Amino acid sequence: MPDLSHLSVWPFVLILGYPVLAIAVLEFAHRVAGRAPFAAGILRQIAYVLLPTGAIWLILRVLAELPADNWAVRTAETAFALTGLYLLLRVAQAMLMSLLDDRMHAPKLVFDIVRIGLSVIWGSVMVSSIWNVNLGSIFAAMGVGSIALAFALQEFLGNLLSGMGLLSAHKFSIGDWIMIEGKAAEVVEMDWRTVTLMTAGGERVLVANSTLAKGNLTIAARAREKASVTLPLALGVDIPPEQVRDAVMEAGRAVPGLAERDGVRCFVTGIGDGTIKYNVILSVANPGILAGPRDEFLSRFWYLAQRRGLRLDPSPAPEAAARLQMLDQAGAFRRHSDTLPQLARESAFRRYRRGDLLLTVGIPATEAFLVVAGQLAVMVPTSDAEIRLELVTAGQLLVLQEMLAGGSSPVRVVADKDTDVLAIPAQALADAMEHSRVLARDIGAVAEARRQAILPLKLRLRVVA
Repeated sequence: MPDLSHLSVWPFVLILGYPVLAIAVLEFAHRVAGRAPFAAGILRQIAYVLLPTGAIWLILRVLAELPADNWAVRTAETAFALTGLYLLLRVAQAMLMSLLDDRMHAPKLVFDIVRIGLSVIWGSVMVSSIWNVNLGSIFAAMGVGSIALAFALQEFLGNLLSGMGLLSAHKFSIGDWIMIEGKAAEVVEMDWRTVTLMTAGGERVLVANSTLAKGNLTIAARAREKASVTLPLALGVDIPPEQVRDAVMEAGRAVPGLAERDGVRCFVTGIGDGTIKYNVILSVANPGILAGPRDEFLSRFWYLAQRRGLRLDPSPAPEAAARLQMLDQAGAFRRHSDTLPQLARESAFRRYRRGDLLLTVGIPATEAFLVVAGQLAVMVPTSDAEIRLELVTAGQLLVLQEMLAGGSSPVRVVADKDTDVLAIPAQALADAMEHSRVLARDIGAVAEARRQAILPLKLRLRVVA
């Protein structure tokens, strides 16, 4: 039987132990990947980098019996030592960050810099120990060269230090809105040198950290925090505040982009100089679009105030004489001048913005509409979608059989563009038709023609349903 006592156990340890250990580490990393991705990453780096470099070092030093000062042995030993140091510092950083409270710990950037600094210092000591290098002469040379390098990298270092200061002070974070050149922009990315912003228009802007650090930084809103815009209003003391509040709430609820459906409030702030002063507050979901909701609200409120008779300026609404002239110039009433004064007295001048609703399906149709300027779209609902029946243009009268009979509207009427109308009470129009057979025939023919156009669409809706 041969004598095997002279053989070393190291070959068997390396040949059998290394693969087994590497497979065990990778299997463990796979099992914990879902619960602890950071730990799984560290384990993979151990299996793919630390263990192979350690195995190579042992093969060269123990099996090949190369001297410690051999360049291959030193290279393998250096790689093994630096890899172990790097992984050790990463684990220490992760443990420290997990122990500190979110409000107390510095941002990850600071820990990265500390970790890199320790890696450089300890790594230099290890390299000096392995390669027998005198670090004193190297640091002396670096001290002289660092002065020239600092001047060359002055702008870069300024941005770097400014970025560290901004992040460490927690002035803002990703998702916050900050003011840049008078406009709000969202912070989407941050690094050591720059901050990437997204404007309300979707444009990406890169700003140097030094620029933000030097100026007065204004934070418009924190991440996931609602913003608001305040609009002052002043209306005459003859207008009851409750009427103003009702108009404000109706106009505000129609503004898109609010943080919530009823994200509008109205407060009386003062009375004097013949006016009542109000503050309207709109709750906005996106702080970068404050100007949009402000403009939209004021536009909608102006039209709504005109229709409700809320005086916003000294110019009065058209008097009966002006309304009579509108009726006289309209093609629908040119043959019936004797009935126009009564209609002019009872009608009301209104202004609608494009998209405003005049009439909805199913509600009582109590008024006819004479289009003075602009045009109205008459929409008929079907099972699939709405069909536009017609456009009622300037000089034309929108009257339905249901208006004359006191029924509910079968159509939806919306302003197709900015439109001025005379709203004529249906009862006043019916009374005028009783006193004039010619007017009754003309108005009846218009209403009947419109009913005949709507009827097939309503029948189609019933058949499909």
